[in-house]
Amino acid sequence: MDRRNFLKIAAMTGLAVAAPLGVRRALADAEPYDGPYFVLINASGGWDPVYLCDPKEQGPLNRLYSAAATQGNIPYAPLALDPVALGLEEAEVAYLMSNTDFFTKYASQLLVLNGVDMATNNHDAGSRATWSGRLPEGFPSFGALAAAARAPESTFAYVSAGGFDATEGLIPLTRISSVDAVKKIGSPNLTDPNNPDTDKFHADKTVERIRKAQTERLEAQMAAARLPRTKAAMNELFLARGGEKLLKGLTLPAEPATLPGYQLGDLQGFMQQSQFAVAAFKAKMAVAANLNIGGFDTHGSHDRDQVRQLAKLLAGVDFFMQEAEAAGIADKLTVIIGSDFARGPGYNGDNEYAGKDHWPVTSVMMMGKGIKGNRVVGATDAEQYGALIDPSSLTVGKGKKLTPESIHLALRKLAGIDTAEVTARFPLAGEDMPKLLSG
Repeated sequence: MDRRNFLKIAAMTGLAVAAPLGVRRALADAEPYDGPYFVLINASGGWDPVYLCDPKEQGPLNRLYSAAATQGNIPYAPLALDPVALGLEEAEVAYLMSNTDFFTKYASQLLVLNGVDMATNNHDAGSRATWSGRLPEGFPSFGALAAAARAPESTFAYVSAGGFDATEGLIPLTRISSVDAVKKIGSPNLTDPNNPDTDKFHADKTVERIRKAQTERLEAQMAAARLPRTKAAMNELFLARGGEKLLKGLTLPAEPATLPGYQLGDLQGFMQQSQFAVAAFKAKMAVAANLNIGGFDTHGSHDRDQVRQLAKLLAGVDFFMQEAEAAGIADKLTVIIGSDFARGPGYNGDNEYAGKDHWPVTSVMMMGKGIKGNRVVGATDAEQYGALIDPSSLTVGKGKKLTPESIHLALRKLAGIDTAEVTARFPLAGEDMPKLLSG
C-alpha cells in the first residue's frame, strides 16, 4: 500500500493521527496508562439547560412542563418524550432517554453547574471556552492537556470524535468516527475486518515485505525533506502507520452499536464513538476522549428538536456509562458534559415552530472519579442571568461569576496536572473555587 492509497483509505474510514511538527514517538515503547480517564461529551450547537438541568416556571422560557421535578438535591425539567411531538416513530423513541430516567439513575453521582458565564454567544469561542477554559485561541483542550501531562509518549493518549480538540502541538490527536472505521484501519489486509477468518488481500509474508519497503522509503523521504509542511505530513503518515499496529491491541465489539432508521444516525454514531473510547481506555492507551453529538442549534422548531437531541444525548451518556461498567473502568472515569453556550432567554417567535437563539449563560454537568454528586452549584434567575457565588462556600447571592476558567482550574487540580510543566504554559486567571468539584 503506497502513501497515496494509505491516506485515501484513512480519509474514507475517518481515522487520522495528527502530531506535533518534527516529533517521532517510540510507539511501541509507551508505558500502559491505567487511569484516571477523562471523557469530554460535547452537545454541539448550544443546548438549552431550561429543558435539562436548570428548570424554570412555565412561561416565556418554558412552554413544555408545568413545574420542575427533583431527584435528590437536583431539580430538572420533566419532559415527556412524545413520538408525535418529536417527529419520531414510537420504536425510535424507545432508544432515547428521558430526563426523568436519566436523573433518577445518575443524580446521586451528578454535579450540576448552573449559571456558567461564557461571555460569548459565538459557537467557536463558546466551544473553546467550554473545553479549554479560555475564550481566545491558543489554549489546548482539557483532554489534550491531561493527555500531554499524564502520557506524553502515547500516540493514542487523546482520541476525539469532534468538538473542540485543539492540542497546540502538545500531543498527537487520533480522530475517530466509528468502530467500523477503526477495524478497517487496524486490519487493512482483511477483505472483511469484522471476520478474522475472511480472505486476505495479500499473503502475510507479502504484507511484511510491503511494510518494510514502506518504512524504508518513508524514512528516506523524511531524511531528505526540507520544507516544514512536507516534514509534518510525513510525520503524520509515520504515526498513522505505527498506530495501525497499536489498533490491534484494542478489543473492539464484534458488532458495532446499530440503531434503526436515519433519525437515530447521530445517536448510533455517538454510541460507536463510546465503544472505541472504552476500548482505548481498557487497552490502557488513552487518557482522554472527546465524544460528540450535534443538532442543538435550534433557532427554529426548538420544542421538537432540542428535546429530541437532549434525549439522544442522555441515551448516549447512559450507553457510554454501561459500556465503561462492563469494561471494568467506570471507577476510573471522570465525565464532563457541556455545550457551546445556552439558548434563550425565551423564544424568537410565538408559534409552535419558534426557536431560541444564542445565550451566553449555560450549564455543565459532571460525574465520576473526583466528583461529589447529588449537588447543584450556581444558579440563574427568572430571566436566565447567572447568579454570583461565593468562591469558598459556593453559596449563591454574592461573590464572583462562575466561569469556564474557574471550572478548568478545578479540573486541572482534579486531574493532578495543575503543577505540571506543560500546564504552566497555559495559565488561567479564573477565580479559584477549592470545593467546586469535591464539595
